[in-house]
Amino acid sequence: MVGIKERFSYVEDLGASVGKMWNSVSEKLMGKLLPLANAEPGGLVGAYSEMYEDNTTDYYIGVITTEDCPADFVKLDIAAQTWAVFEIEGALPTAMSEIWGRIFSEFFPTTDYQHTPSPEIEWYSQGDMSSSTYKSEIWIPIEKK
Repeated sequence: MVGIKERFSYVEDLGASVGKMWNSVSEKLMGKLLPLANAEPGGLVGAYSEMYEDNTTDYYIGVITTEDCPADFVKLDIAAQTWAVFEIEGALPTAMSEIWGRIFSEFFPTTDYQHTPSPEIEWYSQGDMSSSTYKSEIWIPIEKK
């Protein structure tokens, strides 16, 4: 993945911080990123990397690509693995927040899968993010327990 990143506290309002980061992404930046997208999931994605001991995490906005990382972007390596993909329909950020909560309160406790130590990906379709029919996805790296 190539794009931009910021480090945020996850004990404070992580969702609001990530939202502000997305709001700061310019059309010019998107115009540089989107042509690099050549792998699944296509288009713009967000990714949480690891959780650090100081209660922070890195959040990336970018694209999944096999291209070299341009000098004005950062790279996040994401290994090939098994993913649980959660399809979301609804206005952001509410629809995505709901699914994030359900992944950890319903999916993991009721399945034979566990989270692997790898980035979590949010995929965003083009369109009106405030629409009740807006499509997005959460990709969680998993393995059998």
